[in-house]
Amino acid sequence: MVSLNLSEIAAFKAELKDLLEQLRAEAGEEYSEQTKQQDLHVHDSGEEAEAVVDLMMHVENLARHDEEIADCLAALKRIDEGDFGFCLDCGEEIELSRLRACPTASRCIRCQSVLEAEVRKTA
Repeated sequence: MVSLNLSEIAAFKAELKDLLEQLRAEAGEEYSEQTKQQDLHVHDSGEEAEAVVDLMMHVENLARHDEEIADCLAALKRIDEGDFGFCLDCGEEIELSRLRACPTASRCIRCQSVLEAEVRKTA
C-alpha cells in the first residue's frame, strides 16, 4: 500500500469539510421540517397516524445526519492527529480506493467486514 501524500490528505480534508457543511445544512432543513410538522393540527385519527409517521421519519433522518456529521468530525480529527488513512482496529493502512469511495472510513475492508459480521450475529 502507498501512504497518503500531503496533497491527498489536503484533498480529503477539503472534501470532508464540504461534506460536513452539506450534512449540517441538510440536518438544519430536516429539523425545520420536523418543527413545521409539529405545528400542524390534525383533524382525525388518519391524519394523526400520518403525522406520527412523518415525525418518525424526520427523527430517523436527523439521527442519520447526526451519525454522518460525527463520522466527518472524527475523520477530520484523524487528519489533524496524523492518523487518517489507518484502520482503528488493526492499524494497517486503509486502501486509497476505499477512502476515495468513503472518506469517513475508519476501518480497512477486512476489519469493517468483521465488525459487520459481529453486528449481524447480535441482531
